[in-house]
Amino acid sequence: MSAINNLGVRVWRHLLFIACCLCVGAGEVAAQGVRISDADVSLADLAVVSHTVKEESVKMQEPLMPGVRARSGHPLVKLTSYKRTPDQLMLEEAVYKEAARYGIDPDLVFALVSQESGGRLNAVSPKNARGPLQLMPGTAARFGVRNPHDAREAVRGGVAYLVWLLDKFGGNVSLALAGYNAGESAVDAYWQGKTIVLRDGKVINRRGIRTGGIPPYDETENYVRRIAERYRMMRAARAGR
Repeated sequence: MSAINNLGVRVWRHLLFIACCLCVGAGEVAAQGVRISDADVSLADLAVVSHTVKEESVKMQEPLMPGVRARSGHPLVKLTSYKRTPDQLMLEEAVYKEAARYGIDPDLVFALVSQESGGRLNAVSPKNARGPLQLMPGTAARFGVRNPHDAREAVRGGVAYLVWLLDKFGGNVSLALAGYNAGESAVDAYWQGKTIVLRDGKVINRRGIRTGGIPPYDETENYVRRIAERYRMMRAARAGR
């Protein structure tokens, strides 16, 4: 943690779920560097992690793009435990490329993709979120994604959105992930303890309570926790622990 503390990044802790921190470069978004170390993720009970999450997280492979390697020098973690199709190989390559573009640890993106879709390019949610990054139509349009089922487009837009959220919430990984799941307005409302009325009339945080930023929704709390669990196990597997 000393290296992160020297960079002046504040550690945030939310309930019993996770504490994530990262290194953020000054200036443009593209200059940002994001990293979560083992010590930055504090879990209430690792024993509750499902076997499914473990299966998704412990398989190893060599990175697909030369020069984009784990800092430890060990192979990166495979997105899925089954035999991958050409589309899925393209997805992994896109993750390495976009992670390198923004200076983000690719394992964070893999953990996000795994939680959102399990790496399925054709995934569609009941709310019409689409593709491996489960982009809503408005978010896809906002970040120039015409086909959210295309691996390269989806990762480009999804990572750009994640980095935008990191910028918005001061480099706080857990708030950025909460925003990815629940929307940035929900995080704003519970971070600042204020009521927000959306354009469609939906009221967020009617009582004006403050939670530190993560909305008190079971889905969002579990979402952030599970991504942190995946990320931590990926790093542990990669380091050979």
